[in-house]
Amino acid sequence: MENRALLAFVLSLGVFVAWGYILTLIQPPPKKVADPSAQVEGSAQAPSSATSGLSQSGSSQTPAQTLDGSAPAATANSASVDKTFAESEQIVQVTNGLVTYMLSSKGAVIKELFIPRYKDNEGAPINLVLSDETSLYPMTLIASDPEVSNILQNGNYQASSGALDLTPENPEGKIVFQLKHSSGLEVVREYTFRYMDYMVQVNNRIDGQAYADRNLTYHTLWGPGLGGNVELQVEMFTHMGPTTFVNNKRVETDEEDVSDAIRHHGELEWTSFQNKYFGAALIPETGIKSAVTERFNGKLYVGLDFESVQSSSTTSYSLYAGTKELQILEEQGHKLVRLMDYGWMGNKFAFLVKPLLKFLLWFYEQTGNYGWSIILVTCLIKLLFFPLTHKSFKSMKGMMKVQPYIKVIQERNKDDRTKMNKEMMELYQKHRVNPLGGCLPMLLQIPVFIALYHVLFFSIELRGAPFMLWLTDLSEADPYYITPVFMGFTMFLQQKMTPTTVVDPIQQKIMMFLPVIFTFLFLSFPSGLVLYWIVNNLLTIAQQFYIYRIAKD
Repeated sequence: MENRALLAFVLSLGVFVAWGYILTLIQPPPKKVADPSAQVEGSAQAPSSATSGLSQSGSSQTPAQTLDGSAPAATANSASVDKTFAESEQIVQVTNGLVTYMLSSKGAVIKELFIPRYKDNEGAPINLVLSDETSLYPMTLIASDPEVSNILQNGNYQASSGALDLTPENPEGKIVFQLKHSSGLEVVREYTFRYMDYMVQVNNRIDGQAYADRNLTYHTLWGPGLGGNVELQVEMFTHMGPTTFVNNKRVETDEEDVSDAIRHHGELEWTSFQNKYFGAALIPETGIKSAVTERFNGKLYVGLDFESVQSSSTTSYSLYAGTKELQILEEQGHKLVRLMDYGWMGNKFAFLVKPLLKFLLWFYEQTGNYGWSIILVTCLIKLLFFPLTHKSFKSMKGMMKVQPYIKVIQERNKDDRTKMNKEMMELYQKHRVNPLGGCLPMLLQIPVFIALYHVLFFSIELRGAPFMLWLTDLSEADPYYITPVFMGFTMFLQQKMTPTTVVDPIQQKIMMFLPVIFTFLFLSFPSGLVLYWIVNNLLTIAQQFYIYRIAKD
């Protein structure tokens, strides 16, 4: 009975691991996007060239005012009306130590958002903006009237500055965009950035008195989608797309479910796009009435609906566009930590995932290396479960002793199952052996294994984290397959050291081929996961050696 339960446990574990591998094979290849590196190099010169183009055309910039009435950095001579659609686009570059933002005067939107700390598969900085000339850029303003929307999106706003570089000595700064249209529509958009912070404060003031008779409404959007995800094969593990936290509940919206606008009302914390490693969330503060998920030209966006009175609106909200690092999300507040998604199974064990991740981060603070942190976490888990595994191995050892008697009872009572079971129970009681004692402790460890599996698989902290020698990225597979092969060897050694009473030839063949099967499965697994499994196997082998070869009780 114990051997069958143990075999069932191993096979179930194998199915769990194999399922993840199969999903990576059937997932379609990722769509190619434009090379962000070229965009960074081209955009870096944009502020000066665009400004130069404006001065040469003879146009002037109107000094924008911040929403609190204070004057920002001085610009060129003021003009009462903006020559909308006629002037050259100005690109304003903002750097804050973590992020490089490329803001456009056309619509006062974000055209590019680079996180230089992380690279894509081609070594270029991650760009969280997927928009192009055929779609709407993040932070686009939309009005309920197409004519006004055209002005908001294509109007050439006057920028308070051509660039902003934040430093420890200059930790906070603003870029203010102002639009004065000949129709009477006036818009002020104020972006506040902070040094080493993914959060951006956004304030809008829309004076639409000229359109008061139309009772205009407005909203802002992020999209389409979210860049920065080069591991698209995990899409079938976890939700990647629109996610809203409303009424203390995380609401995920699948792309195929969005045919018309979907609005979320109630106690709204944020609405976002998120993938495995990154998230972009719009966080309402004042003047916001609901969140929205909708399509434009077939592409998906999330956004915030503004409150408006007589076609005018004043709103405040924040944009978090950055990594899904547990510590950073917890520090930001707004329940942004609920952006964390560990897959359909990992979320069931989130109460274990987060403590394990915090242990991993704590060990990293001590060692400065995530490889050693994984090893130490594995040792800690093994230490915590030592009494259970010790009891399990002792039970298996006890079952080995009574196995000859079990065979006699089975032969003697093969036609009387009731009597056979009764005699076997008497045998277990006489020798103080629990037939389930070897399996139950292992079952109790399954939730911890699943939680740690998802910590290592979904945590951005391991992305690009080196260990030693050829293992330069613990989130990627071992390029030389050394660790998976060694893992298979440790699994084979562990199997050889474990006493078995399996007599069924089919079960014997399955057990014999398990190390080979697992080795091939682990060839494509992140090396951090393989490292965990190797260390766990080695510690188990050491424990088995102690119990079976040294311990006498």
